[in-house]
Amino acid sequence: MPTNLNYYQLLDLKPEASSDEIRCAYRLKSKVYHPDTTTLAQEVAIQKFQLLKQAYDTLSNPELRQNYDYQLGLSTSKGCIPRAATHLKSQPISSLIEIQERPLSAGELVALLILGLTFLGCLALALILGFTRGDMMLQGSPVATNMCGHLQV
Repeated sequence: MPTNLNYYQLLDLKPEASSDEIRCAYRLKSKVYHPDTTTLAQEVAIQKFQLLKQAYDTLSNPELRQNYDYQLGLSTSKGCIPRAATHLKSQPISSLIEIQERPLSAGELVALLILGLTFLGCLALALILGFTRGDMMLQGSPVATNMCGHLQV
């Protein structure tokens, strides 16, 4: 599988292929080149399978496929090319997604404060009700004490 092939040639498809044809071709090829099922060397199989996966990811996404067709000269409409599409040939799709941590906004902090205060209020209410109901339950019991603290039956 030479690397100078385009994604359509890699999957043995015509540029007019439907999404079902793309999926079927990918499944057939992935069975041949999957590292767990092939007789090729592990490194070669991994490289070829990743290339197949990249081809499938591009051709199965309508927006990425339109941009890819434009790059190949198969389409005259440029469409909306995202910034990540310029690195499409050099990077796999999964590496284009970055997860970033950010500080909480002021609105999120206020919401957390209100949530915390609500929790503390509910906890205090539950404790107060527990103590008052507990006293009421003890007063209503058949065993009670008289004024001097002696048990009455």
